[in-house]
Amino acid sequence: AAPAPAPQDDGPPIDPQIRALCREFNIEDRLMRKLNAVMMRRPESFDEDVQTLRERLGEPRADVGVLITQLDKGLFVSLGCMPKPMVELVRKYGLDDRASQRLAESIMRRKETMLDDLRDLDVRLASADRPSGLLMTLLQG
Repeated sequence: AAPAPAPQDDGPPIDPQIRALCREFNIEDRLMRKLNAVMMRRPESFDEDVQTLRERLGEPRADVGVLITQLDKGLFVSLGCMPKPMVELVRKYGLDDRASQRLAESIMRRKETMLDDLRDLDVRLASADRPSGLLMTLLQG
C-alpha cells in the first residue's frame, strides 16, 4: 500500500477555527483550503466571519462555494463588518439573515448615498408588519 500523502503539503497551515468549521459541516479539504486562504485575507473580521459562516452553513441549502465567493469579492457581510448605522437598522427591525445580507449587498454598492438610503429605509420599515419581507421586496433587482 502506498503511504498516505501528508495532509498539509499544499499550502499554508489551516487555521484551527476553519478546520473545526469544515469538520462540523463536512466540507471537503479542497474547499477548506480555499476558505482558509480567503479568510486569512480578512483578519480584521475573522472571528465575526467564522461566527456568521457557522450560522449560514446551518441554514437549509447552504452553499459553501457561494459563501467563499462572497468572502473573496467582499460581498460577505457579518454584523461585525457592517457600518454602524446599518447594524442599528438590522437590530431595530430584527431583520433576518437573508434580509440583512441583501441590505448589505445593496448598500455596499451605493456607499456614497448609504446614510440617506438607510434613513429612507428606516421610514419605510417603521410601519411594516414584516420588515424583513418588505426589505426583500424593496431591494429586488
